[in-house]
Amino acid sequence: MQSDGVIRRYAIGGAVGASFYLEPAATLDVDVFVTFNSDLPIISPEPIFDYLKERGCNMEGEYVMIAGWPVQFLPPTSPLKRHGAANGFHGI
Repeated sequence: MQSDGVIRRYAIGGAVGASFYLEPAATLDVDVFVTFNSDLPIISPEPIFDYLKERGCNMEGEYVMIAGWPVQFLPPTSPLKRHGAANGFHGI
């Protein structure tokens, strides 16, 4: 998605992201913080969903199912998460 211009940058968060630095923990989903290719104040995640649907992914509630994993795409909600997403950090 990044190379196709759908998103600017991303960072893996939650338990999956933390597993890069800590002992692995059971989790039910993957959290992905994304920065969008838009400077508008209100941003829709619809381009992400459309992109993934075209590649065979399905929506289940607030998740996109990717290779059997429920994935949630989230905008960064704090300066730390914005910095992490802008720099591709894992575990934010």
